[in-house]
Amino acid sequence: MTVDLHQAFTFGTTELLPFSGLDDEQRQEVWRMRTHPDIAQWMGSGGDIPWAAHLAYMARQREQTHDFNFVGRDAGGTLGVVSLHRLDLRNGVAWLGIYRNPFREELGLGRRLLQAISQLAFGQLALHTLKLEVVVDNLVAIAAYRRFGFREEGRWREAILRGDRRHDLLLMGLLAREWNQR
Repeated sequence: MTVDLHQAFTFGTTELLPFSGLDDEQRQEVWRMRTHPDIAQWMGSGGDIPWAAHLAYMARQREQTHDFNFVGRDAGGTLGVVSLHRLDLRNGVAWLGIYRNPFREELGLGRRLLQAISQLAFGQLALHTLKLEVVVDNLVAIAAYRRFGFREEGRWREAILRGDRRHDLLLMGLLAREWNQR
């Protein structure tokens, strides 16, 4: 099955807009979310993303063949960003990236993003599994992933450096059959 991941997708009330098709205002909104302290603290980069670097990253999106980023939107505006990284269609595996919009306060934004990207991954792309890595200190995210059905699969010890302290990454996964049984 061939699916153009540079197009928009709609799942229920959630629309996924590919980074490759965003306008200037949407690219700026993504940068504001990426660099917000509530989001940046959990990123491997620490969230220090200069505007010029962000624009260069966004300009490369159309060329991507294994990394796809989407802005999730609903009638209330932007839910956040969700991504399929290291997409391997042969083995049916992708790594999930996600962050909710820190400027929207209502609960459930992350769950709606997870639902939409899972429908894309398992329904449209027929993937076998979604993987993710999360800093072990990010207890809110870990609890949300578990509620959604992700299971712990391992740990990368001392994989992230924050200031002068190292942190483990928890590895989690969700199989298509587990998602279908929810």
